[in-house]
Amino acid sequence: MQSLLIKNGLVIDPVSGEALRDILIERGRISRVSPRIRPLSGSPVFDASGLWVFPGFIDVHVHAREPGAERSETLETAAQAAAAGGITASLLMPNTSPALATAALIKKYRRLASGLPTRLYFSAAATAWRSGQKISDLSALKKAGALAFTDDGSCLPRGFLSGLIKKACALGLPLLDHPEDFSRTGRGVVNSGPAALRLGLPGIPQEAELLAVIGDILAAASAGPIHLQHLSLASSVAALAAAKKIGWPVTGETCPHYFTLSDSSIRTDDANFKMKPPLRSRADKLAVLDALADGTIDIIASDHAPHEARLKAKGFAGAPFGITGLETLAPLCVTELVLKNRITKKRLAELASYNPARLLGLEGGRLLPGRQADLTILDPQRSRRVTEKFASKSANSPFIGRALKGWPAATIVDGKMVFLAS
Repeated sequence: MQSLLIKNGLVIDPVSGEALRDILIERGRISRVSPRIRPLSGSPVFDASGLWVFPGFIDVHVHAREPGAERSETLETAAQAAAAGGITASLLMPNTSPALATAALIKKYRRLASGLPTRLYFSAAATAWRSGQKISDLSALKKAGALAFTDDGSCLPRGFLSGLIKKACALGLPLLDHPEDFSRTGRGVVNSGPAALRLGLPGIPQEAELLAVIGDILAAASAGPIHLQHLSLASSVAALAAAKKIGWPVTGETCPHYFTLSDSSIRTDDANFKMKPPLRSRADKLAVLDALADGTIDIIASDHAPHEARLKAKGFAGAPFGITGLETLAPLCVTELVLKNRITKKRLAELASYNPARLLGLEGGRLLPGRQADLTILDPQRSRRVTEKFASKSANSPFIGRALKGWPAATIVDGKMVFLAS
């Protein structure tokens, strides 16, 4: 498809705001954005009347499970799930088996990801094989095409965190941390509190996250930028807000489950509600919502973590942590944030498009002539319930049965329609 005209959509740019506009795409690029554009001879036209047109959503926290757990997800099914969810680009985490810890592995899986319907980018292990024992060859990993460094699933080692931050900063790539003091987590599988007591399960104390967040912030104060993953606590976002007020170079993300659910949502021993960090209290959920609205939190990411049904069937005590999220991120954001007037559509464009692009140094995030034509088109009125039928290979979602609005009407990557709602 050489050209495509998007007509009559409410175009939402994270800088200039929203307006009814047409967008002409030619050869994979946005060529014009204007109130009225005549169709080119023979050019396909997509009528976006009543739809919201965003810069392509970029998910900076995705587990594709390949290599090592392809029965739960593959690069191909992750890309298909992203397309169905309105996600045009995803950053894949390195906690695979083996871990994405060498230049050869990064190159191999970048090749395998080429040609898939959405853009898949790779983060690389910050420490050798995610061991926490020594720093990886970050320069070689960058040359191989890694866009970020993280030991996600493990907390970055405190002993040489400052040196790690400085090395990543010198290379111009972000360092992402999973803030969790595992010595405090212990055998915990759910938030310490009423749900843990009601279900008779070991709890994860709040300080397991908070102490790691504080350690990351203090290291950033002297060493350089760090990005905090999947924040879930009122105290964590308060610490992030304080650091930003001082001017320390810290950014943070949260996930839809932390602003839509709380530990009171867990009614039975259903491991589709088991994730890490765990669902927190209602007060924590409200604090996360406030932090999204006031700018404290920079990014919404899915932390898409698919698992086979047989593994999740083991219940909270035996199942792995994690839920799927690529296909529900957009409608959860529209339903719980925009339609409830917690944030504006422009703010959603910042959280899901603009700020993720800035974190990773990507071209996306704006709808401007000359930019790559990656677009997320959502239908704010289309309502349907989440079903167990996903493009992902796994269906471990706590949102199954929930009615949501704002489902993707179309996903466009590099000027090509990779998803069109039926």
